[in-house]
Amino acid sequence: MVFLNTYMFTLSTRTSWQKQPTRVDLSDMKEILYPYPLIERKFFDDLMHLCRSQTHYYVEMGLISVLDGQHHQLNPDTWILIWALDFKDRLYQILLDRNPQHGGKGAIAAVGPKDLGEFFGRMKKNAILPLLTLINTPEKMKSVGVIVSRPKSYRNQQKEKQEFQAFARFQKWIAQLKATPNKEGQWFPSSAPKCPICGNPLVGILDSYRIGFGYMICPECGHSERRQIGKSNNNKPII
Repeated sequence: MVFLNTYMFTLSTRTSWQKQPTRVDLSDMKEILYPYPLIERKFFDDLMHLCRSQTHYYVEMGLISVLDGQHHQLNPDTWILIWALDFKDRLYQILLDRNPQHGGKGAIAAVGPKDLGEFFGRMKKNAILPLLTLINTPEKMKSVGVIVSRPKSYRNQQKEKQEFQAFARFQKWIAQLKATPNKEGQWFPSSAPKCPICGNPLVGILDSYRIGFGYMICPECGHSERRQIGKSNNNKPII
């Protein structure tokens, strides 16, 4: 079967291994499987756990822009890019979308490089489970990166703070898979702690070494507060 790349997603990324913004072209899944394959939230929860527990799994703020096959500029905040390499040095690039119309699931919108697109072209839906299982099997992967969007206020800062902010943005992406507005039309409970700098909701990221402690991170501006996760500054539970 010949796989034709008529429609391509075009991304701009700037990761820790890229010295400058880099163009990444991915095959639009619309040509292979449509509607887009939907992935349950559990996969992303498991991936987040691996990013926190395995040294070769990580999260970075390196997704700058997303252009779809019709050349529409899309909001990168609703997208994540999985950039993985297995022990056979095979590259896997998977672009996933978060949209309310997906019913609380993530959607595989594009894949790369060309070999992976051809694999999907041959296997169709039968390619999905083996691929996701491989991605979330640490002993079979050399590295797995989750590339999330950069906030508009992105700035260079200490590596640890960058990592915490990247985790916060990925956690926010996962949380909003099933987010629905409350009575006030907000995407977060009104009781959620707010960033004193920009007013956006803070996200709790546990410290790997001190159980129950960690940072409250603003996914947008990167402001962080060291505190006991699960309690506010006045010791009231954080909802």
